[in-house]
Amino acid sequence: MAPPTVLDSASALDEAKPGRSGKVTFRCPCGAEVPVDGGQQASCPHCGRVTPLKGLDLSQTVTLCSGNTSFVLSQPGDRSGQQLGHFVLEELLGQGGMGAVYRALDSSLQRYVAVKVLRTGQEESAARDVQRLLDEAVAQARLSDPNVVTVYYVGREGEEPFLAMELLPGPTLEHELKSGPLAYSDMIAVAKQVVSALRHAQRMGLIHGDIKPSNLIRSGPRQIKLGDFGLSRIGDSSENSGISGTPSYLAPELTAGGSPSRQSDMYALGVTLFELTFGRRPYQLTGATLRDRLATHQTARLEFPERWPRGIPLEWREVLERLLAKRPEDRYADYDELLTDLRRVSPVGTTLAGRFTRCLAMTVDLLLQLLLVPLFILPKPLLGMADLPQQNPVLRTLSVALELLEYSVFFIPWFWAWIEYRGWPTPGRYLFQLRVVDEHGLRPPPRTRALRSMLRNIGIWQIALTYFPLPITTVLLAVLTTFADTIVIVIYLISALFMFMPRRRALHDLLFHTQVVLATDQTAPINPES
Repeated sequence: MAPPTVLDSASALDEAKPGRSGKVTFRCPCGAEVPVDGGQQASCPHCGRVTPLKGLDLSQTVTLCSGNTSFVLSQPGDRSGQQLGHFVLEELLGQGGMGAVYRALDSSLQRYVAVKVLRTGQEESAARDVQRLLDEAVAQARLSDPNVVTVYYVGREGEEPFLAMELLPGPTLEHELKSGPLAYSDMIAVAKQVVSALRHAQRMGLIHGDIKPSNLIRSGPRQIKLGDFGLSRIGDSSENSGISGTPSYLAPELTAGGSPSRQSDMYALGVTLFELTFGRRPYQLTGATLRDRLATHQTARLEFPERWPRGIPLEWREVLERLLAKRPEDRYADYDELLTDLRRVSPVGTTLAGRFTRCLAMTVDLLLQLLLVPLFILPKPLLGMADLPQQNPVLRTLSVALELLEYSVFFIPWFWAWIEYRGWPTPGRYLFQLRVVDEHGLRPPPRTRALRSMLRNIGIWQIALTYFPLPITTVLLAVLTTFADTIVIVIYLISALFMFMPRRRALHDLLFHTQVVLATDQTAPINPES
């Protein structure tokens, strides 16, 4: 197989000269194909149309194919009003390097669909490539996943291949990016849906090959579907058929002549998620030729913001760095591993809990702990009141055990802190369906959860201190108890005061940067003013 040809659209395609391996073809709107010989313009011998080639920028979002495949540089005319089989093309929705997409009426079922008309060349190799695309469209049609665009029909009208897919309301995420980056919770939801779709496609033997925001389409307020499997491959093929994809999203190994794989899809996903997070790509392609621009992926360092955005957890940076690793083996081994990390950095709760609900949950937790205190401190005094003979060895052993139990009164708040350290809900939070999250909606680290619990239950610590048998004078114990009572009352009063602020955050929330949210809501954005 001949090595791939890299096309330079910004400098008169100087890589596509005679003797090179790839065939570059300009398709005139009249339908004729004009070989490109490296000049500054293409002149159609059929209709005489002259099209300038210099300045065509394919390095951003337009999909290209090179190698032994004809590369169509022009945008064909609008074919709205024409009919392909039982599909009537009504409106041009978009077009790219592999074809044009129309809103069409399926006259047999009387429903609207999206019809993609694949571009074809006149060479035998182009016919083979079109057949490969149709075969892989058939493979995509076997995918049954809520996050994959459904293919209804694959066929030809004469020599013209096309496929019909479900028509989605949109918009694409490329369109949404014009208004700025997505909210973190929305972006993570998108990431998990796309990875789920890619995992399903891989299990069916498909590699997508062209992941980018314009191929991610809204099918609902919170649902995304992955479309345009036009550059997909069946399996991790080692056969190199040239560079295929969108330059800004091509993995370094592909720009060096490697073959599409699961890891190259992950890289394109990393560029896409970086763009959805920050509103720009991790680096801009630079250089005089497209070959130089593509080499940017192999050499450029990731351009993270100098000041990390407050609304995005630092853990997200680790995920992006791994997805965008230069070497394929440094990326995720499979989509299951990636999904595990995405769940780790996903907001687990978002809607702030009400003040009354939080107070009830805390009251339940405090009452349960108070009910446990007598179990530790009463048995020994009760045994002393019984006036039993102390010479009995069994009674002496029991007395020592009850004294140890009295010393273990601190076990109560420690147990509550251990519950939170393990990530389990306390009884009060479980009863009222609440959970503790950090400022990004993520679960706080275990150490933070435990320390927060100790401050939240400071009243129980003070009670345990009061009944703890300290070897000090009664006067000193009374002073310490009074001082501890004062501290506890002040802390609870300050917490109550902060709870009536708009953000509803108690003192322990402010100190540990946490908030209490409803455990039943995983999606709505945090609104501190609500």
